[in-house]
Amino acid sequence: MKNYKALKAANKVSVQKVKVIQKAKVDEVKDGDGNITTPAQPEHSREELQVVCKCYDANTGEAKDDSTKSYTLLDVKSEIEACKLEVTGIEAKQAEWEELEKDLKAL
Repeated sequence: MKNYKALKAANKVSVQKVKVIQKAKVDEVKDGDGNITTPAQPEHSREELQVVCKCYDANTGEAKDDSTKSYTLLDVKSEIEACKLEVTGIEAKQAEWEELEKDLKAL
């Protein structure tokens, strides 16, 4: 996430874990004769990791609804690995230019 450290330091972004209910719990329902018309069903839910960003109107400065984006730890790990690969590529490019500079200076 771009500028996460700076946004976090300025209290403009935070993280949270929320319970997302995919299917609500259903209690058993019986008719007047005591027969079960609807069997009980358990709740189906999962936990979700979210980044919450404060939002403001650029013209008025008025606070708007916060924006949220969900992440998994696998998503974050993949982004970290992509950054590491990018750094490796940049370091290799830098080494190539430094080698050329060394050879040119030797002339």
